[in-house]
Amino acid sequence: MAIRTTPRPHCLVCGSEGRILHADLQDRMFAVPGIWILKQCDNQACGLCWLDPTPVEEDIPQFYVNYFTHEITGSKQRFLLRVRSWLYRGYFLVTSLPSAFLGLTAARDRIQHMYLQDKPPGKVLDVGCGSGVFLHRMFKRGWSATGLDFDPKAIENARIKYGTDLTVMHSDLAGARFADDSFDAVTLSHVIEHAPDPTALLAECRRVLKPGGRCVITTPNIHSSGHKRFQDCWWGLDAPRHLQIFSSAALRDCAKKAGFSDVTASTTAANADTFIGGSFGFEEAKATGDCSSGARVKINFIRGVRSLLLQYREAFQLRRDPECGEELVLICEK
Repeated sequence: MAIRTTPRPHCLVCGSEGRILHADLQDRMFAVPGIWILKQCDNQACGLCWLDPTPVEEDIPQFYVNYFTHEITGSKQRFLLRVRSWLYRGYFLVTSLPSAFLGLTAARDRIQHMYLQDKPPGKVLDVGCGSGVFLHRMFKRGWSATGLDFDPKAIENARIKYGTDLTVMHSDLAGARFADDSFDAVTLSHVIEHAPDPTALLAECRRVLKPGGRCVITTPNIHSSGHKRFQDCWWGLDAPRHLQIFSSAALRDCAKKAGFSDVTASTTAANADTFIGGSFGFEEAKATGDCSSGARVKINFIRGVRSLLLQYREAFQLRRDPECGEELVLICEK
């Protein structure tokens, strides 16, 4: 697989030059070949990070030949997926009391519904809908659910799983050509870090959003405690699929450049255990040199306990350092 690249010397948000933050990133999840360089904006008030050189846009689909959102077809894989689902249910049951005390249960619920709990059901567009899990959750709450994804396998999977409950399209947002003011809510869950031009993407989100509508974005946080702990093994980097990683300031500024004026950003530890567990896996993969399988998050009791304890610590840290959460949440009102 030959991936073409092009130089990207300047920050997409503020135009500043960048300094090298991580010089030898590898894909430890799906083994896309190459060594990648992550730069960080010299402007400390911005803090955006990006790949330089960056993949040519036409070659980006090659990174998703294997991905989370694809249908699992093997009987053994399906069985292991069911076992893992049962274990997760037990995990959430056992940890329910401390999670509720630390605010993690409420934080997970907000993330799972993309901060739309207080909005009456309407028309929601999920950009980068993957296999449609979030959209189907919103459909069951009374929303008219539409999704887009550039990955045809993900769209096929969504259609197989949910049938006519959802409207899903194999397209990017610009290519879908929705009319102005079409949706009451637009959501992007871990999408903007994959976008070659995030400002243009947000401007299109604003165009299709109705007046009074809400756009909600979640994305990894470069200033998280997890990145400080794991550095180039942090799960949120995910080179080369993540073309840029945002700080809260850079994400707010990007939304304002796109035309939003009512913008708030925060961070959350809701999924910190997943980020941290994946980061432990990346550390193991780096130590063994096995990028083909070492970082895939496997069922590992000791790793799970360590990840949970670090999540609890991050939840405490958020009370005095609101920038330390693993994920950024941006909410824009039109």
